Amino acid sequence: MAQLTLRETKPSVTEMLSSQLDDPPPKSQLSHQNWYLSGIDFCFYAPAQEACTASKERLSKLNLQDDEKQLAELASNRDIKPGKIVEKLLEIQAEMEKKSNRKSGVKTASKFVNNFSAFADKASSIIMVLLPQSPEYTVTLGVLFLLFKAVVTKKDREDALTKLIDTISQRLPITEFYKTIFPSNAIKASVARIYAHMVKILDEALVYFRGWRLSRLVDAFLNNVSKFDDLIEDLDNEYKTMHELKDATHIVQTASIMDVVSETGRAMAKLQENFESQTSAINLSMSIINSKLHNLTAQTNLILRFNMTKHARSLQEVLLGDAPDASEELDAVVSRGFKLSQKDHWENNGALADITYWSQNQRNLLLWIGGASGNQDSWVTETSVDIIRALEPRMVPVLFAFCDQPDDHRPTVMGLVRRLLGQLLDQRPELAYSRPDLCDTWRLKRRSSTFPKLFSVFEELAAQSFASKAD
Repeated sequence: MAQLTLRETKPSVTEMLSSQLDDPPPKSQLSHQNWYLSGIDFCFYAPAQEACTASKERLSKLNLQDDEKQLAELASNRDIKPGKIVEKLLEIQAEMEKKSNRKSGVKTASKFVNNFSAFADKASSIIMVLLPQSPEYTVTLGVLFLLFKAVVTKKDREDALTKLIDTISQRLPITEFYKTIFPSNAIKASVARIYAHMVKILDEALVYFRGWRLSRLVDAFLNNVSKFDDLIEDLDNEYKTMHELKDATHIVQTASIMDVVSETGRAMAKLQENFESQTSAINLSMSIINSKLHNLTAQTNLILRFNMTKHARSLQEVLLGDAPDASEELDAVVSRGFKLSQKDHWENNGALADITYWSQNQRNLLLWIGGASGNQDSWVTETSVDIIRALEPRMVPVLFAFCDQPDDHRPTVMGLVRRLLGQLLDQRPELAYSRPDLCDTWRLKRRSSTFPKLFSVFEELAAQSFASKAD
């Protein structure tokens, strides 16, 4: 009889193993069906469900190509078996080799393919455990396929990803774990958290390796020397907790068997079972209440976010009127195209090294990027576009304006500040709510009439945005 104990502090391993283990099924009879009980286990698997939903939303926001969309959809329709997953990986490899004109003369799979297949086998085992709760968990297979497609046949990416998946794989349970360990409530919750940590790493890896060229800019600007270290540490801590639970489960099962041998043990086990049957109903009711409170909080946050965005939009109308928004301006610049020689791109002309040095040593100073490129288009424009594209998906506030415009579209000094302030409110609408003294519609209209007053508003909100991000 499972028992859910609600506490404010994190329980010890012994306390977490309060599940009744009088008659655990023989190891030979354990299967993935034992890992999920409908109507009861939803609370233990909540972290996994939330991570899966977040992963699905993030995947939907990526600008996937048609073949990538088909691959992601295919993952949700395939029969979930490790053999078929590896089979699909080999199909993707053959397709990418054909596109890159790389002859596959070697009969055996590469080290990268073997390592990734072994990792996919472990990852799919967790998915099979969680799949009875929701078919949405197959989205993780889609992420795996897309990640493999983004890297395979590209040697530099293969080497970098191999190190990452080897690190993750060492911290995932082996396939036999789910068939030999008794799925107590604490073990289920730990497996769910391991899945959640794994999915966060895979989501981040997909963005990073899929946008390999722009990811180098992200590393340079944000000084991402250890971009995966914190995520790996979280996974490692949970993996250690799971092993402690596994060892403690074995001890509890052994003690339970010894108690049942004696009549006293049988009587005590029966008494405990009766007690737990009553308390489990109470605990289940409490978990339902907590779930409803969580949903209410989420709905309240959505309403608040909607109102903040609505208020920010009204302020943007005061500032910009019918002027095109930032995305339209960026699209117009990109549509011109860039004619540059290979040596003038930012990854080849030395700019990347200078940005990295600034990020690591002089972030308190203003960084100026410039330089001539002969009679060709300015490489600074292409670099600026790539910086915007690289940093925006990372939720980094990026304010921009392209002044190299035709005379009738060239912004004035006031127009430039209006654009930047409008973009800041669009990306951080909560700033307007936190500073009603500056962001009241009437006050902002008056302050936007002169440059000193308008720039003062922009300066204060920009400083507050920077301070909140630093916290």
